[in-house]
Amino acid sequence: MNYNLEIQKVLLKIEELKNFEDKVVALKEAIQIADQHNDIDWGFDLRLNLIRQERNTSRCVESFPAFAWILNISDTNEGYFDEAEFLWEYKWMYCSAYRNASIPMEQIESIGEDLKRRLVSNGFSKRAYYNVRTGLAMHLRDYKLAQELVDLADAELLDDMANCPACELDTKVEILLYQGLIDESLVKAQDLINKKLTCYSMPFQTFCCFAYYLLQAGDDRASMYFDKALEEYHAHDQYDSSVGYSMGLLVAYMHQTNHPDLWTFFEKIADWEVNGEDLHRYNFARYMGPIMKQGGTKELQLSSQLPYYKADGVYDLNELYHYFKTMAYDLAAQFDQRNGNDNYKTEIESVLS
Repeated sequence: MNYNLEIQKVLLKIEELKNFEDKVVALKEAIQIADQHNDIDWGFDLRLNLIRQERNTSRCVESFPAFAWILNISDTNEGYFDEAEFLWEYKWMYCSAYRNASIPMEQIESIGEDLKRRLVSNGFSKRAYYNVRTGLAMHLRDYKLAQELVDLADAELLDDMANCPACELDTKVEILLYQGLIDESLVKAQDLINKKLTCYSMPFQTFCCFAYYLLQAGDDRASMYFDKALEEYHAHDQYDSSVGYSMGLLVAYMHQTNHPDLWTFFEKIADWEVNGEDLHRYNFARYMGPIMKQGGTKELQLSSQLPYYKADGVYDLNELYHYFKTMAYDLAAQFDQRNGNDNYKTEIESVLS
């Protein structure tokens, strides 16, 4: 069979697959066929497809080597590929880099500078660069720097590489909210609250943040935003694991308010930890750990891929607490060493000590 037909046959099969892992296996099969025939066009397109599949999850395993290949083949064949085709994916790779505790800050900065150079050389503004740099500042818990970067982004032209208006606004809201400026954040969020600005994860993410952080502040409005978050969740049927942070907040809220659906939601998201990015796993452990502090046992239907899976479905919550606490402290130590501060250790001690 002609190898082009083989690849097309695999792609048709992928359209019928529902399981993410199966899609990855099929795409890697197609990539292998393309590489065996030195077809860089297919290799380029298939790897972009692979990255876009993984982008909608909590993990980044296949994308790093796939994107490294894309950068190398594009630079080796200067002018053959349109860099604009993969700059959006480059933004995600930059964010995935700082979400991975093993990648040095020097390398992250280098990736950022290369992204900025390519954006400008392809006629885009630096707004997208400042968008992702803002994400890094928030990861570092440096909200003053995050606001400065937001201001720099706002001064740049809005183009196709910039984050969508809903995501940009949510970032501004979260910067205020994380600093305890609740009323200011609520005022800022009006276009999200009233759904004048929306995207795949907005305003779901915004409502989850308000529900959790208002609850911590003892603000009675927390329940209203929890209800709004649930409404968004059910309206979208089921979000994928790319919204893991928001779902963690939602489940943490359920725990603190004794919501009857707590364990049902935990079962839905527990396996999002598997092969997840370090930051996702840290956040998951940070919010799930306190749930297990109550001790006792619980019957749960969980994925066999989880390291703490029990075939009989009966889980010792003390064991789960130890598991999440250990994971949270280990990742906090790695991030703090890489980031040059103790923000994550301090953060995790406030909820798990």
